[in-house]
Amino acid sequence: MAKILKFFKTIRNNWKKSVLGVAALSYGVSYSKDSFHTEQLVREYCEIVSQYGDTPCPTNTKPRHVTIILNPNAKKGKAKKLFTNYCEPLLHLAGIAVTVIQTKSENEARKIVMNLDTPTDAIIVAGGDGTLSDVLTGLVRKYNSNINSVKQCPIGILPLGQVNKIAKSIYREYDDLADVKQILEATTAIISEKCKMMDMIEVEPIEENSEEPVKPIYAMGTIEWGAWKDAHFIAKKYWYWGPLRNYVTYVFNGYKKKLNWNCDATIKYTNPCDGCSNCYQKDMSLNEFANMNKRWWHAFIPRKRVPTPEIDYSQVINEQCGLSHELPLSTCELHIESSNIEKSESPSSTSSLKLKIGPKDVGYFSFVSEGWKQERDNKLLFKQVIEAKDIEIMPEEVNKEKKLFIDNEEYELKSVKIKLLPRAVKVFCPELNT
Repeated sequence: MAKILKFFKTIRNNWKKSVLGVAALSYGVSYSKDSFHTEQLVREYCEIVSQYGDTPCPTNTKPRHVTIILNPNAKKGKAKKLFTNYCEPLLHLAGIAVTVIQTKSENEARKIVMNLDTPTDAIIVAGGDGTLSDVLTGLVRKYNSNINSVKQCPIGILPLGQVNKIAKSIYREYDDLADVKQILEATTAIISEKCKMMDMIEVEPIEENSEEPVKPIYAMGTIEWGAWKDAHFIAKKYWYWGPLRNYVTYVFNGYKKKLNWNCDATIKYTNPCDGCSNCYQKDMSLNEFANMNKRWWHAFIPRKRVPTPEIDYSQVINEQCGLSHELPLSTCELHIESSNIEKSESPSSTSSLKLKIGPKDVGYFSFVSEGWKQERDNKLLFKQVIEAKDIEIMPEEVNKEKKLFIDNEEYELKSVKIKLLPRAVKVFCPELNT
């Protein structure tokens, strides 16, 4: 009993050291527990993936090869370590040849893809939505805007960025070890070669009398313009606030004029369409693809039957398709989202762009509270939502200080034409989403 009393007396007399010791012990226990569960999780995925590696490869078939476009600065500089620890070992275990190309500067990913000459079976994006947008832009430019050719190149998405909206719509959400589980699930989806077609967005600047036309940018997620987005983007400047930096950003910037409080513009848009004689574009058939790579000995090989389409869109009449609507806009926040963002989207649903318009005027306290709500559940207050296929945005005031964000990448605000390209990208995904 005396020893117990002496122990508690020592703790009371040295309470600062005791508190520090308890905190260190708690952290050590929590870290050890997470490390153990992570190791067990990786072992489970290794057992699943090893089945692909153990499958014999035919002598006349080359091993599967993928090209990784890795942004080492993503995830606050942790992307390379995460890829090396979790993704790369699984790919090698599955018997896949891997070529890793790291980006060294902004927008370098699109240049890498445009100049990619090595034959590869897929391009894997190891980064966030910005890196994905760069890869898509480079891929479309590589094939001279031939979307049919782009469709033939599967894209893998490893959620290693700070913003992964597209990856979150594909993979499941987890409560514990969420990042590691999503990374392992994404890698397994690439190995299993299960794909689905997803939408792509083309953003083309509208410039009159331009001697050197600016090429379009391609994305899959969101186009954002407004005060809340500006505040969220500059949150990294308040890094010294730690996990509270995103919240204090709204407090410190809710009254500053440098944010886009007045998003005044004229918007033209067309309604979504399932497919009709007006917007129907005949895809290149399987026979046409075969003729591109035809050799002399193919004349002696029996031809495969090409399945006929279930719906002949050339015979479908939709008088509303392509009909333009004009809308004057005055708001403090504008978001344009593709159907890819909606996790519950079914393959048979109509592809569309959701034009989300925020309030016209917002007070300081409303700005802060709505900003905090966005940080908690990723939702903002929108007064109006319009579904569209093609959208033109013509701001009343254009200057270099105002910015437009395309998949979280910053661009100078200009008049732009936004075009939806339905089912234009083949993306690896889990079997549940195919």
